[in-house]
Amino acid sequence: MFLPCAVFIAFMDLLLTGCLQPVPRVSIPTSDASPPTMVWQTYNMQTRERGEIVKDGQSLDVPSSEQYVITLAVEDPESGVKDVTLSGNVQYVCQQGSQVEEKKFPLETQELKPMPVQENTAPIRAALVYVVEFGKSGCKEKWLFGGGALALSGQAHNGIGGTETRTLHFRLHKQASP
Repeated sequence: MFLPCAVFIAFMDLLLTGCLQPVPRVSIPTSDASPPTMVWQTYNMQTRERGEIVKDGQSLDVPSSEQYVITLAVEDPESGVKDVTLSGNVQYVCQQGSQVEEKKFPLETQELKPMPVQENTAPIRAALVYVVEFGKSGCKEKWLFGGGALALSGQAHNGIGGTETRTLHFRLHKQASP
């Protein structure tokens, strides 16, 4: 299914250790020349393969039968993470014989704004997650998923307004005929 699971995770330690641990917080300084750091983390549910993508604008080839969990992980140990936004759009085709239906729509935007625990502090880490299954989802019964493209875009601000943006592209492979 292309609609994202409305899941967000503010505690990266939960992902890494399996148990809930508080995320450290920092006092927001008066200046910080560096924006927050961002990384895309990929997890293939079928193969259990994990990956990290640091470079902006990377593309991945994805078979239609596989489900991926995509995490946008943000960190700023100097100024903290003020907010994170994850959005995207998808376009694909459904086919039955010589008939083709083109589909295109935006994904639901996710936003995370950590609650201040103490005045003038922010957590050093935050993350948002999309669970995406490519396959036949979105096509009528007896139609095949004919391939397409998915683009995810993430943006984060640190405690003093430094901004970082990253984009990740997916080339969605055509579903094999039964």
